[in-house]
Amino acid sequence: MILNQNLQTIKNLVGDTITEDNLKFIDCFVSPRLSMFMPIGGNCGYAITPNHKHPSYMFVLAYDCETEVIIEERKIQSSPNTIFCLSPELEHHEVQNYLPPKYCAIFIEAALFEENLKNYTQEIVKFNGQIVNIKNSKLDQLVRNFMIESYSNHPSKEAVLDSIAILITHEIIRNVIDYHRDETPITDNMLINEAIKFINIGFEQDITIERLAKLSKLSKSHFTKLFTEEMKMSPMVYLKTIRLQNAKKMLRAKELTVTQVARQCGFNSVSYFTKLFKEYFNETPKELMQRVK
Repeated sequence: MILNQNLQTIKNLVGDTITEDNLKFIDCFVSPRLSMFMPIGGNCGYAITPNHKHPSYMFVLAYDCETEVIIEERKIQSSPNTIFCLSPELEHHEVQNYLPPKYCAIFIEAALFEENLKNYTQEIVKFNGQIVNIKNSKLDQLVRNFMIESYSNHPSKEAVLDSIAILITHEIIRNVIDYHRDETPITDNMLINEAIKFINIGFEQDITIERLAKLSKLSKSHFTKLFTEEMKMSPMVYLKTIRLQNAKKMLRAKELTVTQVARQCGFNSVSYFTKLFKEYFNETPKELMQRVK
């Protein structure tokens, strides 16, 4: 059941004549400036209405090849991993086929879209059913985040939805215009941070270069190079340092034996642990425990 306020919001974006009955086969994710609609087991009753139009921009993420749209006697067919683009007030309708369509239709308030489009171009852009391939995009995750938040009952819901709506708008614009996304070292640095976090949380585990590189989605050699440049030490030296620092904390607590500390910090050999500890801290684990009151 769609609440009255949601139906009015949908009408503002989709069209005044849409009814609740039109949406009986549709999952709706609604906010005032951007809303999403996904068919579930049937067509949208409004979408198949001949020569209808919308006051907002419509972008359809296709998940199959079953969706067909008629615009000015042209038949346009969807394909997966594409966006169907339509500007406001252009008459069109969806063709009702044998199989139910699978897509996500995103309606963006005209003012919101045009306001953000100015960040990329001052030209007037008219979408008349263009099919655009989705480039290396964050769109799917943003769409999921919007859908999840739309079911929230938290007081922050509307503010969060509005923020995600702006991000979705930018991501769509970046996909449908000629925008070059710079691949900066920041991306690689964030991947290195994943490895650093993993080491600090799971230092007692059997950690290898291969495992860290896989976690960071990098090749072993590229990961090692980036990590060493970032941390001024190799990944294995960093791992040993974290293990020894945690071992020192445990020894100072004097709740475990040297052997237990060594094992809990990822060292299989107590003698190797003792040798390494002495090299780093200029005293053995036992000497530290004796010194601490």
